[in-house]
Amino acid sequence: MRPALLFLLAVGVTPPLAAQWRFSLAAGPAATAGHSRDSIDPDQPSILPDHPVNWVAGVARAHGAWRIGVEGHRITSDLAVRGVSASVVTRGALSAWGLGAELSHRVLVAAAGASLHAGAGAVYERWSFAVADGEARWRAAARASLELDLPLAGRWSALVRGEGVAGQSLFRESELPEGYRGQTGYRAALLLGVTLADNRR
Repeated sequence: MRPALLFLLAVGVTPPLAAQWRFSLAAGPAATAGHSRDSIDPDQPSILPDHPVNWVAGVARAHGAWRIGVEGHRITSDLAVRGVSASVVTRGALSAWGLGAELSHRVLVAAAGASLHAGAGAVYERWSFAVADGEARWRAAARASLELDLPLAGRWSALVRGEGVAGQSLFRESELPEGYRGQTGYRAALLLGVTLADNRR
C-alpha cells in the first residue's frame, strides 16, 4: 500500500512538461524546378518561377520534443523560360502571399543548447502575375523541413532552416505554349532568421 501511495503522491506533485511559445522571423532565397516542360524541343525548356525570395513570420507552440506552428509568408520571383543552354528571364513577374502549417519533432540536441527539428506540413499560396493576362490563382503544396536553432542570448536564438515544397504546377494547361505540359512544381529554400521563445504557459 505504501509504495502505491508514494507513487501517486509523486505523480500528483510532478509539474507537467513546460510548454513554450516561439516567434520567428526569417528570409532567404530558393531554387525551383518543374512546373512545365516542352517535350518537343530538343532543348526541353521549362517555364517556371526563377530565383524566388521568401520572407516568413511564424508562431509555434512547443511541448516536449514536439512543435506545431503556423506562419505567413511573402514570395517574390522572376519568371523564366529555362533550357539546357539558355534562359529568358522576366524580372519581378511573380509574387505570392501564403500560409503554412507544420508539425515538427526534435531529433537532435547539442550540449550547447542547439537543437534540430524535422517537420512536415503544407502551404497554401495565392500567386499573382505582373504580366499581360496573368490571372491570380491559389496553389496548395506539401512541405518538409529541417530547422536548426542556435542560442544567442536570453530567449533569442538564430534560425537556420532548409525546406522543400512540392505541389501543383503554377500554370494552367490552357495558358502554356504548344508542346508544353504541366508538371509538379518544386521549391527548395534556405532561410536565415531569429526566434524569440516565451517560456510562460
